[in-house]
Amino acid sequence: MSGYNSRIPLLKVKLLVVLLTVTMTTGFSDQDFNNADTQDKVDTGCGPGRVVNLDDTCQTCYAGLYADHSIQQCLECPLNTYSDGEANSDCTQCPWDKRTTDVGTRSVDNCVDVCEIPATINSYYQKVETNELLEADRRVVAGDQIILQCIDDEHKVLKTEFSHLIVRCTATFKTITLPNTCVRSNEPAEDELSGLICYDSCYKETSNGKTRFVKLVGGGTVIIESCPLAECRADEDTCVSVTYTDTFRDMERTHFSCQESSNFDPEICTSSGAAEDELEGCKVDRCDTERCNDPDLIEKTSSSDRTSAKAIVVLTVVMITLSYL
Repeated sequence: MSGYNSRIPLLKVKLLVVLLTVTMTTGFSDQDFNNADTQDKVDTGCGPGRVVNLDDTCQTCYAGLYADHSIQQCLECPLNTYSDGEANSDCTQCPWDKRTTDVGTRSVDNCVDVCEIPATINSYYQKVETNELLEADRRVVAGDQIILQCIDDEHKVLKTEFSHLIVRCTATFKTITLPNTCVRSNEPAEDELSGLICYDSCYKETSNGKTRFVKLVGGGTVIIESCPLAECRADEDTCVSVTYTDTFRDMERTHFSCQESSNFDPEICTSSGAAEDELEGCKVDRCDTERCNDPDLIEKTSSSDRTSAKAIVVLTVVMITLSYL
């Protein structure tokens, strides 16, 4: 009996060693439990439109963002796309030819007609409404007015012909050309002037029933609200409006300018941009009083001419019909 009792403590020691060994090999620590949970989360993910943070929590990719599971981050939607859900796995392309002004767009309502600001050297652009400076390649919404400011080498605003020129991007004509038209302050002196005031260096363009005005500047054009007035040079004594059909772009164009009265109509048509095959239908209207080539008057006159022409056609048809009765 005494030998049996002496073996009991030895068995207890062996059992204790076994329990310690099992505990060490199976790893029942809190840290190991957390690791197991983390691994499960990484394997299963956080669901559509969500990513796993570094602290193992889930982050939702809200409107304007999308979930990139390859790097477990919410990223902004690229240009010309949007996302508007509560948790977004991807972004949706803007409809038709609409574009966005920035990345991270949150609604299809922000897919609009836009214009891109070109890079310039001796000038900059800013918004009329907010005076916000516009960096190169910045996009603005159609309808926004933009100011062109010319600057010198010290970035001071120059008072030149093109300083503070206001242009507008429109939904009708989505592509806007904003040339770098600024000139240096040491440009040659201006020519002598005649004193005659005309609408000058401007086109009225009509396409599909829609009309815009553009001004010729620096070898390009900018969209403007209306044709500008200018004092003609000393050798220019006539205000003209030249109307022809631009066959390349399929639109009617009317050019307003100062001209010399001695110039022939074909010469004026050519200087107004009409191509050789467009000269036959080119019409030149001349006048020599101040502002007489007013675009509004031209429109009213054209409408009146069209009405008169229709009346003549109707009257002719009636007379022919009566002659057979």
